[in-house]
Amino acid sequence: MLAVLGALGLTVCALSCGAIVLVLDFARPDARATTAHPLTSTPPPPLYGQLPPFTLRSDQGAPFDTRRLRGHLALLQFASGPDDTGARHFESLPGIQARLKDLGVPLQVVLVESRPVPPSDLPPPSHGWRRLWDGARLESSARRLGQAVLPADAFAEDLPWTAWVLVDQAGGVRGFYDLLHDTTAAGRLVEDAGCLLTCGPIAVLDPPATQAP
Repeated sequence: MLAVLGALGLTVCALSCGAIVLVLDFARPDARATTAHPLTSTPPPPLYGQLPPFTLRSDQGAPFDTRRLRGHLALLQFASGPDDTGARHFESLPGIQARLKDLGVPLQVVLVESRPVPPSDLPPPSHGWRRLWDGARLESSARRLGQAVLPADAFAEDLPWTAWVLVDQAGGVRGFYDLLHDTTAAGRLVEDAGCLLTCGPIAVLDPPATQAP
């Protein structure tokens, strides 16, 4: 009888220790970083930092601030170069949007112009994309975050920046993609956007009250 009770006690102890190990493993800070998401079977993309508070203007002059991005996935393109350099940046994007639509991933595309005001004869952006103006300071902030990922010339302010910037539902910068020169960028963008829709953004503090740059 004592032997049976002793065996039962050892079994209960082993099960309890196993449960504690599982709980501790789940609670590790890096546990989420190694958890794959169901849409793409890859880990969530890293968080490079938060977009700073901003207030830009639409083609019609309406204000568009930080809060308008919250709750949505957004893909930002900073159009700081001459007009004739931008067309090739967008060639692959409709195909990427189609792939994301097949996955059920809504993505807001925002073209951020560094110039303060739009030309009077500018046609509206295609594919339902949004265009904003006076974004030079926002571009500079995004480039600083991109230095950890992109080549050194990403910080050369006098050169057009070809990177697309993925922003999560909480305003966090989650990826930089050079769709012009990197043949793997489109696939990574689809993977990362699918993850963020499924697992959501990493918890971050709410940004401060929106201020004009």
